[in-house]
Amino acid sequence: MKNRVGKPILAGTVIFLAALFLAAVFREFVWSLFSPAAIVGDTVVCASDDLETISRKWFDEYFSDLKGWTVPYNYRIEKAEIASAEILTDLEEPYIQLDYQVYGASDAVMHNSELMWTGERRAYTGQMVLRWEQTGRNTWRIAEKLRPVQYQIMTPQYQEEASMPQTQHFKFQSDKEMTYYVQDETLYVTYDAGETFSEVPQGYEKVCKETNNTYDELLGENSYIVTEEFTGFIGYTDQGTELIYSEDQGKTWQESLITESGYKANTFLSRQNGVCYVTFAVDRALGNDYYGSWWSEDLNTWTYITAGDMPLSNLTCVYWASDETGYYAKGEILYRITNRGETFEEIVWPEAVEVTESLGFNPFDSIDRFYEEDGVLYMVVGQGDDGDYVKDGKLSEALYQSADGMNFTFVREIADDTPEEAG
Repeated sequence: MKNRVGKPILAGTVIFLAALFLAAVFREFVWSLFSPAAIVGDTVVCASDDLETISRKWFDEYFSDLKGWTVPYNYRIEKAEIASAEILTDLEEPYIQLDYQVYGASDAVMHNSELMWTGERRAYTGQMVLRWEQTGRNTWRIAEKLRPVQYQIMTPQYQEEASMPQTQHFKFQSDKEMTYYVQDETLYVTYDAGETFSEVPQGYEKVCKETNNTYDELLGENSYIVTEEFTGFIGYTDQGTELIYSEDQGKTWQESLITESGYKANTFLSRQNGVCYVTFAVDRALGNDYYGSWWSEDLNTWTYITAGDMPLSNLTCVYWASDETGYYAKGEILYRITNRGETFEEIVWPEAVEVTESLGFNPFDSIDRFYEEDGVLYMVVGQGDDGDYVKDGKLSEALYQSADGMNFTFVREIADDTPEEAG
């Protein structure tokens, strides 16, 4: 009797498992055929000629195709909605900017879109600027898709602001054993104070090129790393922002795409205990640069760092210390963040009283860089773009130190070691 009952149960179980297996195989097959529609060239039928009406209709249709079981998890969404739409008229043809929010079916959806995490689980924000063209009666086609910063760079106001200065060239700093050097439109690194140099592939174009097509050959102190164990630079391409790095003293180089967004402004790179931290500009509005930060242990997968309500505009310095504590500076304002962005607090550091009393004012008002030596954190404070306090023929900077990463004390004045311009 037991055998008679057991056999049908076993057979049913086998059939059920087989059905699950076939369903999984069929799902993987369907997913393998999926490819998201390209936005540029996509069309929508709309009787109205109002750009906002056209854009909203297209938006609803486009993101509806990213719902349901036939869409792989790394593209699938649960909901998408437009937060705001703005017609832009700075150029000859009108554009429209869409600020929107996407709720993903999984966290993987962020890695296939130009999205920023909001801090809420599976909730992301995005921006796009579209230019439409009419291709037929009631038929509209997306002729161009830009990020907001790309659109702004095209505007006459930005072009006037970013007038074409001449590229400055600087002498090699032979007193530094491991550093970079730019010559003849090529970026090099040296590990022996200039005895030999290794070329960074496409480094000049990716690392030094500005958004106005000039080149900045003077890289910020905390924007690159040159050591025997690890050398890294942040590069900017049409595909996005990447880490260009070598782990064998420039013999071989690798690239790791961080995100599809980003552009060259102030750039910051730290590496501590095998973890890389990067911060760079991701948006620009009304002359202000706005920043995002990421970290990676394997130099392949990058995780966005949420900074809560901490202001991330016009940063002058970002540094991550060996205890996984981050320091974000905007001029003389300094924030310390822990747990990779979960908490942050403002740090008040003292004036260089000896200098202030002798001059009658405090010339040091822009935090420029950090470094660590023998377990002590050092902070260098400069004078900003309008500084003119010179000592012994060189601009002066203030050196501070902290043993606990919270309380800083003034150590002494030091000379600004910016390399001299080449003759």
